[in-house]
Amino acid sequence: MRNSKVGIIGMGWVGSSVAISILHRGLCKHLLINDARPGIADGEAMDLRHGSGFLPSTEVRSSSIEEMLDCEIIVITAGRGGKPGETRLDLLTENIQIAKQISERLMGFNGILLIVSNPVDVLTYYYQVFTGLPKNRVLGTGTMLDTARLREAISDYVSIEPKNIHAYVVGEHGDSEVVLWSKAMVGTAPLRDWPGW
Repeated sequence: MRNSKVGIIGMGWVGSSVAISILHRGLCKHLLINDARPGIADGEAMDLRHGSGFLPSTEVRSSSIEEMLDCEIIVITAGRGGKPGETRLDLLTENIQIAKQISERLMGFNGILLIVSNPVDVLTYYYQVFTGLPKNRVLGTGTMLDTARLREAISDYVSIEPKNIHAYVVGEHGDSEVVLWSKAMVGTAPLRDWPGW
C-alpha cells in the first residue's frame, strides 16, 4: 500500500491521531485530509508537513471530498462527539445527517471506507446504504478500541504486557457490548486460572 492514496474526512482529535499514525507507519505516498470547518484541514496539513523530515516521505495536503474519489481507503471520523451523560446512540440523529451529506459527495468512490464516527456500528450500515458500496468495502472499527482498553485494564491487574492478554469485547460499540470473559487468556493460560484473579 506504500504507493497508495489515503483520505481522512474529519480532522478532530481522532482524525488527527489517524493522520499521524499513518505518517509514522509510512502507509501511503499521498495523504488527503478534509474537514467541514474552514481552515482546519489546511492547518493540520501544514503541521503534518512540518514534521515530514522525520517521517517516511508522504505528500500531505488538504482536499475536497470529491478529490478523494481515487483514494484506496478513506477513513471517516467526521461527526459530532458525545457530551457528558450522552450515549453513543444519542449522537445518531445528527451524525446520520452528516453521513448522508458525505455519502452524496462520495458517489463514484470504489475503494474502502473505514468508519470511526459514533455510533460506529449504525453509521457503518448507513454509509454502506447511502454510498451503495458493497458491504465488504465499508468497515467499522466496532469494538476494537473497547478490546484494547480491556486488555490494558487486565494487563494492569495481572502485571503482564497487554500484547500477551487475549480478551475480547464483542457486540455493539456502546452500552450493549459484552466481554467474553470465558475466552480471556493470559498467554496460553485461561484468565480465570490466573493466580489472584
